[in-house]
Amino acid sequence: MKLTELGQIIFAHRRAHGLTQNKLAERARVSRYTLIKLENGQADDIQFKTLSTILSELRLTLKVTDIPVSGISVLGEETK
Repeated sequence: MKLTELGQIIFAHRRAHGLTQNKLAERARVSRYTLIKLENGQADDIQFKTLSTILSELRLTLKVTDIPVSGISVLGEETK
């Protein structure tokens, strides 16, 4: 998932919960500027703890999955 897609999801869920940027930022204890950057897909330097807190306030979770890449495996062995 791209950061812009994540930002769109956060924006949509914030609105669905009836929260303003100020209110969500206050609840997540982040600056409104950080939230604006995240919603616009420009927060490439956001810390995991900050992102996790914002997602938690919106009742969202982040799922990490293993995506196979042609020619590379997780253990560094060649694949075909």
